[in-house]
Amino acid sequence: MDFLLLLGVVVAIYGVLWFFDNFFKSCMHYPYEAFLKGTGLSVKPFRLQWHTTALNRSIVKWSTAYPKLLELSFSLGVYLSILLMPLASLLIVVSAFHTKGSGRATADASSGAAAVAESVSLDLLIPGVNLPLNEIGYYIAALGINSIIHEFGHGLAAVLEDVPVKGFGIHVMLIIPMAYTQLDSDQLNALKMWKRLKVLCAGIWHNLLMGAFAYLLFVTTPVMLSAIYRVNESVIVTHIKNNSPLLGARGLEEGDIITAINSCEVRNDIAWYDCLLESLHLQPSYCISPDFVHLNDESVPISHKNDGLIECCNVENKASNCFEYQVDVNEEDVALPQHMCLNIRKVVENSFAYCHQKPVCSEGHCFKPMINNFTTILQIRRDRKPDVIYIGHPADLTRTIRISQFVPKTSFFRPGFADDIQLLLKYVTVFSLGLAVINVIPCFGFDGQQIVSTLLSNGLIVSRVPQKSKRDVIALCINIVGTLFVFILLTKVFWQMLFRALWQ
Repeated sequence: MDFLLLLGVVVAIYGVLWFFDNFFKSCMHYPYEAFLKGTGLSVKPFRLQWHTTALNRSIVKWSTAYPKLLELSFSLGVYLSILLMPLASLLIVVSAFHTKGSGRATADASSGAAAVAESVSLDLLIPGVNLPLNEIGYYIAALGINSIIHEFGHGLAAVLEDVPVKGFGIHVMLIIPMAYTQLDSDQLNALKMWKRLKVLCAGIWHNLLMGAFAYLLFVTTPVMLSAIYRVNESVIVTHIKNNSPLLGARGLEEGDIITAINSCEVRNDIAWYDCLLESLHLQPSYCISPDFVHLNDESVPISHKNDGLIECCNVENKASNCFEYQVDVNEEDVALPQHMCLNIRKVVENSFAYCHQKPVCSEGHCFKPMINNFTTILQIRRDRKPDVIYIGHPADLTRTIRISQFVPKTSFFRPGFADDIQLLLKYVTVFSLGLAVINVIPCFGFDGQQIVSTLLSNGLIVSRVPQKSKRDVIALCINIVGTLFVFILLTKVFWQMLFRALWQ
């Protein structure tokens, strides 16, 4: 319901803005109209608009600074956009009818087809559905940046081809910012095919360039910030929820630097999740000495639990667990029982090494805890602090603890600064590619609509279909089909969003 609450708040804000807009227009007509005209602002139902001509001179200056370089760049953009158009159209068609988890493939061929469909399916990013609401500021900023870059591309290419730019502006529809460029449509349509394509494809090309540039910055952020952060050495705890079972006197604290989980080294955020996954699928075993076992064994008569595990500890003894002796065929016979009850913390703290990879110990003998598959023992190693020993599911850490791979070298910098930069760059990259794909599709309201019409004015096509009316009908049919599949995809996505919001 979080998304619906956000939507309700936004709609209420627009209602208040619309009320005051009408109030000032009726009571303070002339000064209010002068204010709107001077600022370029306008209030419309569920939409705010800002329009300006202040950037026109800057666009002319930038486009004439390096004309040959821009000419080459926009020409390359036309080739890539035309190449991307059929791929994006196929992606939309597949995504419109593909449903994840709709069934299990029964044969290798069908499994392969399902895997291919899964790999090429398109997911629309929607707040509250597959985007966390607490990151809404990042993807609104990313969408605004990419929309502005897209429209600047159209503006630069238009000026380069002597098409006047009448102005720029930004629409904010609900919470979604969208920039626009106002061109002289008559002069744009009067251009020859190749020059018109350069203007039409410039926005798509700029999105592709922006996506590549943002991704380059994303992957090089650790290197660029290495002067103030330690990276690829450990992770730092940045937040712990109040309901986290890891809180407590012997638990984790914000600012703790984690270097390993059991025998798995934690060097970055990817290794953090890999180590947690490994701890669940590969239960840790410990090398401990026979003397320790004899001194600390608290075994009671063996019984069997409902889940099939062996119980050799008193049920009231919550700090201990039943361990199984892992016999190595190469070692000499020792007088140790197969099962024994040992204190978990003492076992972890007094073990010589781990032996879950191979039950062989250079010192002591290998013992494995008898716990179910949904629980594991986690020895969380911290820098300059005692280890934290936790018994539970690794998901408890992923749900309630937030970490960062950027460990500050000094207290002047917080790890969240680098995480904020990477998060924004991630959304800029994803939205750049997404806007390029969605705009190149032949659909009403997108750049693809005009690109298709322009391509049909090619001399080869004109020689085969000389009547302009027939070419217009062909373009209309192509755009109708593209719009239909986009509508099907949007309908499916918003139905899933509504279903999750109301019933999950």
